[in-house]
Amino acid sequence: MIATSRRILGYLSVLRMRLKAGDSGELLDRIEAEVKRIDEIVRGLLEMGRPSRGKAQPLLVGPLIDACVRMVSSARDAQGLQVEVSCPPELYLRAEPGPLSQVLVNLLLNAAQAMGGAGRVRVVVEASAPQGTIAVEDEGPGIAPEVLPRLFTPFFTTKPPGAGTGLGLAVSRHLLAQFEGRLDAANRTPGPGARFVITLPRP
Repeated sequence: MIATSRRILGYLSVLRMRLKAGDSGELLDRIEAEVKRIDEIVRGLLEMGRPSRGKAQPLLVGPLIDACVRMVSSARDAQGLQVEVSCPPELYLRAEPGPLSQVLVNLLLNAAQAMGGAGRVRVVVEASAPQGTIAVEDEGPGIAPEVLPRLFTPFFTTKPPGAGTGLGLAVSRHLLAQFEGRLDAANRTPGPGARFVITLPRP
């Protein structure tokens, strides 16, 4: 299914080059957006059904977070994002680096989108035996009370139609659970803003 959607995207790219701008170009934009959405849904479902990719290991948290921040800062939708990181030096938590990076990038991008692509995000890391936490806090509108209980339900989204698959947070929670991690959400106090907290075991 993923290979098929990527072939369709390739054909659309070729077709776009052969057509003149106008109504056909707008139609191609819509088709491309929907195919990309299908691709994201399929990849998310596969991720949720996939067993652990490897073995959890002690990870130095600071450099991993810095790499995720640099990646998100280069995204088109996060050009005005200011990320402040507070992390104890030489702190290790137990996780798989790939999935943890995927979760952090997703949370940072969600924070950017919640603030319209510009604003301040704080990443605060704390540790106490036998666990550590990585909190991602934004200054957006926060999470509505009626939304909070459904936030991690697959396919539930508050984004406009076609703008989200509703799988990002569900997949993130699933990935963390595979190495004894947890993902929780709440509103900042004092607000406004949302606060997502990753909990991981210490080595």
